[in-house]
Amino acid sequence: MKRIRTIVFDLGGVLIDYDRETCVKKFLELGFDNAYELIGPYSTAGCLLELESGRISQNEFYDELKQSAPRPITIEQIDEAMYSFMLDIPEYKLDMLTDLRKQGYTLFMLSNTNPILMSLIKEHRFTKQGKTIDDYFDRLFLSYEMKIVKPHPEMFRQMIAATGIRPEESLFIDDSAANIATGKDFGFETYLAAPHEDFRSLFSQYEPFTKD
Repeated sequence: MKRIRTIVFDLGGVLIDYDRETCVKKFLELGFDNAYELIGPYSTAGCLLELESGRISQNEFYDELKQSAPRPITIEQIDEAMYSFMLDIPEYKLDMLTDLRKQGYTLFMLSNTNPILMSLIKEHRFTKQGKTIDDYFDRLFLSYEMKIVKPHPEMFRQMIAATGIRPEESLFIDDSAANIATGKDFGFETYLAAPHEDFRSLFSQYEPFTKD
């Protein structure tokens, strides 16, 4: 049985299911003909990518969308379209995270995301059990704060440098093959999660190190 200290989770597609088609539809309804390009299956483009990578602020993102829209739109309409991307987090996955921490694992989140979605996630997705997101994770590594997006190696490099973790003693779970490939390059144990997968049986292959 492999012993590990740290488990690094992606967010969308791993812990929280997403609904790309509904999100694309809502942006199409707002007049954005490039919605399918803007919101890719595993990555984003245009001003949404700039928001996720921290190159523009949330207000600059709103301004750019409002200026490029073919008709007047509001911030509330943009938020509604953005929020439709993220569904709910299954209760059993919250229980899973709690159990893994009790077993002694260190849990990180490493996610390509943006401040609009993270506001929704922190306030409404990780509070169902009367806790906060910080009760489930030791550290959050978010693309818009780190100013880099997966699968760029720098995002992994920054996480390793900030925490001192050993990739060979860590498990990285993501739903993107490109992100998994970068994780493997750094020496992580990796697992490619399928859509809507219950992967709890994965952890039977591992056991935690005794905490120092």
